[in-house]
Amino acid sequence: MRENCKKLYIFSYGLYPAQITLETLAAMRQCGVVYTHCLDKATAAQFSRQAPGMKLTCGLNREETVKAAVTALVKHDTVGFLTYGNPLFLNQTAAEVMKAAAKKNAEVRVFAGVSSFDALINLFALNKYSPRGLRLVDAAFSVENPVFTPDMDTLIFVPDVLNLPENSARRKNFVAAALKAYPETARVCLADCACISSRSAKVIKGDIGGLAGLLKKINERHTMFIPAVKRR
Repeated sequence: MRENCKKLYIFSYGLYPAQITLETLAAMRQCGVVYTHCLDKATAAQFSRQAPGMKLTCGLNREETVKAAVTALVKHDTVGFLTYGNPLFLNQTAAEVMKAAAKKNAEVRVFAGVSSFDALINLFALNKYSPRGLRLVDAAFSVENPVFTPDMDTLIFVPDVLNLPENSARRKNFVAAALKAYPETARVCLADCACISSRSAKVIKGDIGGLAGLLKKINERHTMFIPAVKRR
């Protein structure tokens, strides 16, 4: 890194604090202040030794959170931003902090962390994918025109967006497209990975024929897994 340069570190505790890496702990100790958007006072206390006086932004919106973290560079040479999972895996807040800090000519470093993707690989024993591979889908960017690839193992992230009131028609279209692509007996799972609020992973099992009912059980932590099937 360049000398005499402001630095912003973006790091993560993983899915729960026990997954934090030694690399991240060392980086945290280098920071003059650490901001976090994903912890409350009780959970932040777990990092009191590494980051005393951690700043919580849970009451701020995304724009305010970004501004608070980047503004701290005026006072501190090194600022940390603590998030969850792998910092830039489906994490818009961390991405915007990174972008805003770069605009201030700060040197930005992102530290890898354990993400829900890593946990899902273990949870569903995806050591070997289907012959066509593994497909990752962000439901937030595909609700307008859902595309299914039944000959690929598929992980659909943030499927809870389908249950937003404004997406009721899109949810019906999603279900119809799935029924057209898969046999009704094709397996579907909703995975709620172990996280800071629960160290036990939970899986709800169902099938494509019952997908409409399965969607009603989705919470904001769920990822949908649809194993590959043979083409019709």
